[in-house]
Amino acid sequence: MSTATPATETKAHDISLRQLSPLLVWAVVFCDIGTSVYYVPGILYKQVGDAAPLFVAVALVGFVLLAQKYVEICWRYPEGGGVVNVASHAFTPRMGLVGGLLVSVSYFVTSAISTVSGVVYIGSVLPWFDEHIATVACLALVLLAAINIVGIRESAMLSLFMAGGALIVNMVVISATMLSLEPSTWIELFKRAFSTHDTSPRTLLIGYSSAWLAFSGLESISQLSPAMKLPIQATAKRGMRLVVGTMLLTSPLLTLFSVELLPELIKSDELKQERFISELAGSYGGLMLRISVVATASSLLLLAANTAIIGSYHVFLALADAHFLPEPLMLRNRRFGTPHFAILVATVVPILVIMITGRDLVLLGDLYAFGLLGAFVLTSLGLDLTRWRENERGRKFWIGVWATLMVTVAWFTCLMVKQDASIFGGILVAIGLVLAVGTQQKWFTDVLYNTPMLARRAREVIAESESELEARDREVLSLAQAVALTQLYPSHTLVGLRATNDSLVQEAILREKGLGGNTIYALYIEERTGLFVRSSDLDSPENKDAFKPLLDAARKAERQGVQLIPIWTVSYNAVEGVVRAAEALGVDAVMIGVTQRSSVYHLLRGHVVNGLAKRLPAHIRLVLCG
Repeated sequence: MSTATPATETKAHDISLRQLSPLLVWAVVFCDIGTSVYYVPGILYKQVGDAAPLFVAVALVGFVLLAQKYVEICWRYPEGGGVVNVASHAFTPRMGLVGGLLVSVSYFVTSAISTVSGVVYIGSVLPWFDEHIATVACLALVLLAAINIVGIRESAMLSLFMAGGALIVNMVVISATMLSLEPSTWIELFKRAFSTHDTSPRTLLIGYSSAWLAFSGLESISQLSPAMKLPIQATAKRGMRLVVGTMLLTSPLLTLFSVELLPELIKSDELKQERFISELAGSYGGLMLRISVVATASSLLLLAANTAIIGSYHVFLALADAHFLPEPLMLRNRRFGTPHFAILVATVVPILVIMITGRDLVLLGDLYAFGLLGAFVLTSLGLDLTRWRENERGRKFWIGVWATLMVTVAWFTCLMVKQDASIFGGILVAIGLVLAVGTQQKWFTDVLYNTPMLARRAREVIAESESELEARDREVLSLAQAVALTQLYPSHTLVGLRATNDSLVQEAILREKGLGGNTIYALYIEERTGLFVRSSDLDSPENKDAFKPLLDAARKAERQGVQLIPIWTVSYNAVEGVVRAAEALGVDAVMIGVTQRSSVYHLLRGHVVNGLAKRLPAHIRLVLCG
């Protein structure tokens, strides 16, 4: 079994950045997972009535099993990433992309359902808010977007303060309710809660799948591993024990008491169904306890919405960095240094979700379950597959398989029964996939850059970038400089290099010598994926590393009596850059390497090969090596 040792973790992460103790890990996760208790009892009551506590108890078993797997994910993937890294490693990077999109849907709905529920709870003591729930929720999201653009975020210590306050208030509500119950009431309470003789199999499945919402937010611990104190395994395990313990103390009992003890007059009121916990506090603890619940619940829910916005735009940044989304999403505000475009997208989508769903918490919950359970399935199944490959097939493996089966049943129930949410969520994921693949395959840029204005602007930016390279007097030439040297150093061959590839360079040398030449051109293209080409950053680590293979290839060619001219340029599309260079340099062959690599590599390389085959002039041959 492979383990992450402190030595290897320290090598990858600066230990000074690791400030999250088990208590702070609990606080951050509880601020996310602990919010579900405020809206899940009402959602479940609308769907399955008095049997709601039973389904929470059943889902609780799956939650405990899944929690153990998330501890392992933390130390297996100390860089964070959660489902994206797990699915990419276990399946393919494309499945990691799907996982990222499912998590994005979950984040979108978290922002929407948390702000709506937070406003609903405020209406428990300030009735004016009941009449403007959707409007106030949207305004709250706009405010959170502004806060994130300015760059103010909650700290782990704030999360600890909020989580501690919410836990204390919830325990007071539970204690006040328990003290008011007679012993005989307990028997009747459990009898009603665990009676399912009048429940159809369809309703049982609906209740079971919806009950998983009570533990939404569990996946957030996998994003904290880069900031956990070493050793990660111990920190994650202790933090998760605190999370599981507090959830066992609060979620089942609050669901049981609110669903079974509140008067029918309250439970039949659609608005009050959405704030069962404050109604429970008011009924058994009085006005001050109700206000305490409203204060902690609304604050925690808005904090969860803010966390979801932060999580959303970090997913966007990761996908844009992997060339799955347009790079303009990575642009940062000049004044505050924050990715304002990514933040705006992470805010606008939840606002649209609220407007489309009409702030219907049941529909929002169903949509939440779509993304949440889908991500759970990919994560749990991915870890099972990883364990299988590493020959870990003991008791822990089969317990993990059981957790996968439990969450898979819940997700497929959601897909089959909650069709509106499945269609809506499926559309969001499909849009994301089209945008991601289209960005990689250059569907959008090829269309846009056929317009004269954008084509002219692209040429201007390319010229600016090459002029900057020329001004720095680098050993690597710009394409314009290389073109100026073609009379002195003519060549038949252009080699496309993105990394060290000795066999490709050797093939090019042999080809050129066979044609009687002694010069080859080696080209590196900085591909600026996105809808608008922007100037290159020559000091970026990516560019600094990109020059090394070119210079190494030049030295190796020189030892064989061949002059290799290293060339650099920038383009919105690698194919466009290669074709432009080949025509300008007057070569009769373009050579690129192909290897057995990941599906993302083949997706990118497939785009390049297919594009060159279509767009290279007839007199220029395409030679594939490898």
